[in-house]
Amino acid sequence: MNTQNFESPTKHQSGCCCASKSSTAANTRSSVDSDSDIPLQRLQVQGATCGGCVRSIEQTLRSVSGVSDACMDLATGVASVVGRVESNALIEALHRAGFPAAVIK
Repeated sequence: MNTQNFESPTKHQSGCCCASKSSTAANTRSSVDSDSDIPLQRLQVQGATCGGCVRSIEQTLRSVSGVSDACMDLATGVASVVGRVESNALIEALHRAGFPAAVIK
């Protein structure tokens, strides 16, 4: 009899492309709220359909000079960006990556 324990395939680890990103976005917001010196920008991003898109968007945003961190919530299409950076630079980088975006005011 096989007695090995295997992790259930439906159980997702944090950081998995299938895991919910909303908790990460909430954590970013709460940590930024406690330090008002670090700006937070939120962008409505179009075209994300899967975890791969989310990773691509987050990597694209993190590659922009001045960005400290970025996270994307696939369910809402909202990307949260922490750092001192012009929103136009974020929008242009996402556009080049194939994801149109707009600042949420």
